[in-house]
Amino acid sequence: MILFVRHGQTNCNVQKILQGQLDEALNSKGIEQSEETAEKLKSEKIDVIYCSPLIRARLTADIINKYHDVEIIEDERLLEQNAGDATGRQEYTITKEEFDDFMADPHKYNAESFQDLYDRNIDFFKEIENSDKNILIVSHSGVWKMLYRYVHGLSIDDKVESIGNGEVKILKN
Repeated sequence: MILFVRHGQTNCNVQKILQGQLDEALNSKGIEQSEETAEKLKSEKIDVIYCSPLIRARLTADIINKYHDVEIIEDERLLEQNAGDATGRQEYTITKEEFDDFMADPHKYNAESFQDLYDRNIDFFKEIENSDKNILIVSHSGVWKMLYRYVHGLSIDDKVESIGNGEVKILKN
């Protein structure tokens, strides 16, 4: 089985700031969410944890791991999408025209496209998807959406369900 957890809340989440690969720690609510997630998962058999190297994901993985004491493997392919020049901007400050231009050519803004994100996420997932181990992935909402699309045979443009901070979802049985 492969489970997925999105990192706990950060101040950027609250302030609607595009974090991308900004390395921000959990806030107090994020720590609390991670503790609650750890409680929910304490009876699950987890053999290994893979996580994004960003501190918000690593802290979440560390908190969950207190009940499992398994290896945590950081993998850069699990980083959130690089938002380039939009990193650190509040969502409401981005105009529709800027957003449309960004979506048309993210590379122009030093950012990753959805295809870039998908490719690196799926490169990671193909290495673990047939494992006989029970795996927990701790990462970001953008990564969740790409892995979900892959597992369910959806296109990169299909809308998918979101994942909240500290939320646990089954990615693959």
